[in-house]
Amino acid sequence: MTKEKKYQVSDLRDWNYKQRQKNITTQEKLFKRIDDSHFGPKAKQLAKQATVNESFGSVGWALFNATPIIERAEGSMLYDADGKEYIDLLSGFSVSQFGNCQKELTKIIQDQAAKLTHYFDFPHPERIKLGEKLNKNSKMSGKTKVVFGVTGSDCIELAVRAARYYTGNPYILTAYGDYHGVTYGTMGLTSKGGMQPYFYPVTPDQHVGYFHFPHEYRKPTDDFPGWGLEALKIFERALDGKETPYTDGCFGTNNVAAILVEPFQSSAGYYIPPKEYLQEVRRICDKFGMLMIVDEIQAGLGRSGMLWAFEHSGIEPDMICTSKALGGGLPIAAVIAREEILSEWGPAAHVSTQAGNVIACAAGNYVMDVVSSPEFLKKVNEVGSYFANGLRDLQKKHPIIGYIDNMGIYTGIELVKDLKTKEPAIAETVFVRDQAVESGLLFEKGGYYHNRLQCIPALNISKSMLDEIIVKFDKIFGDTEKKFGIK
Repeated sequence: MTKEKKYQVSDLRDWNYKQRQKNITTQEKLFKRIDDSHFGPKAKQLAKQATVNESFGSVGWALFNATPIIERAEGSMLYDADGKEYIDLLSGFSVSQFGNCQKELTKIIQDQAAKLTHYFDFPHPERIKLGEKLNKNSKMSGKTKVVFGVTGSDCIELAVRAARYYTGNPYILTAYGDYHGVTYGTMGLTSKGGMQPYFYPVTPDQHVGYFHFPHEYRKPTDDFPGWGLEALKIFERALDGKETPYTDGCFGTNNVAAILVEPFQSSAGYYIPPKEYLQEVRRICDKFGMLMIVDEIQAGLGRSGMLWAFEHSGIEPDMICTSKALGGGLPIAAVIAREEILSEWGPAAHVSTQAGNVIACAAGNYVMDVVSSPEFLKKVNEVGSYFANGLRDLQKKHPIIGYIDNMGIYTGIELVKDLKTKEPAIAETVFVRDQAVESGLLFEKGGYYHNRLQCIPALNISKSMLDEIIVKFDKIFGDTEKKFGIK
């Protein structure tokens, strides 16, 4: 939380310079973090080598005090350069849905690599099959089409460009806390204040508007507040009038191409909104003549216990963005959209050397076959419920656990200093993360207040491994409560 400060005019003149200086780290500082870590000698040497060869801007140095150097993996187990074991609660940030080095997927990749590895951005049998499967499983009524990209940011840029071209309108609306990429074309759609300064001095947020994301835990009246569904009602009232750049509701003017939303907020902290959230977004889109784009890049493809997370709300979007897990560990992205939207583009409207890569498409066909299977999704929900129940048992025992979000195997854990005030446990969460890494658990730390744990294990993780995770969490939470005096 920001402490109250009083700035002099002279301070404000040098604001950007001071802010940039604050963000700078040094080789020596990173070396010290590595030396202070529990890693073995080989991992430490490799980590130092990485800082010598690569930009300090690598995200690993923000997510961990010292970045683990993973050398190999099998299923849900990761092994660093010195052979230390970690249970994988990251899945490559929801990429490795079936764990690592899954035999069937590995064989498909090997077989395709022996046949054809690359064919530019041109049709090939695996790409054609994958396009058909994506259209078939879009859960949208009416005919759809697909456009392929390489990364999630790629995918978002394609969707936004198509929406603007189709509607002729410039604005894109999205929710505070949504993560839609960090390229120049997507950073303006990702509301992370700490990342915006790295685009100094020109920020890429032209013709982007924001509204608040609802969540059940924190109320607007709390000392450490959040937002509920009333935030969308307030936003809609603004659209009904004439004093926003987005609409003039009085005269039926709309300048918005689309509302782009994550069905669940992933990078922000694995927050699951009320199911009415997407229903309200869909209604607003219909009311004002806007397209609805859902970013399923992290929450989709079985992660939530359904093929797409938007299905939990019973709505239909106009466009779906998917990537991450689609390639089974290989880079690929796709936009699925209503036919009339993508039919506006003529030949050469989009091109990317690696879009729809042959090997990635071969892997994607296998991924789609598995994650669209009702039997597989049933198992995901069973395992997800088992994990959630274990965490809720811990919640009864540990006052540091304020709230648990869970849908399928999509799980966020909010840590607080006090259950009544909901004061965020910021330092405590850092301690939990560091203790977890040392004890052999890897997950992401996030949250609006930097106080949430984001658990993204493989969709086929075993219950016995989840039991081991719960045992480790039990000890770590207990040690944290004792160290910080949480009762």
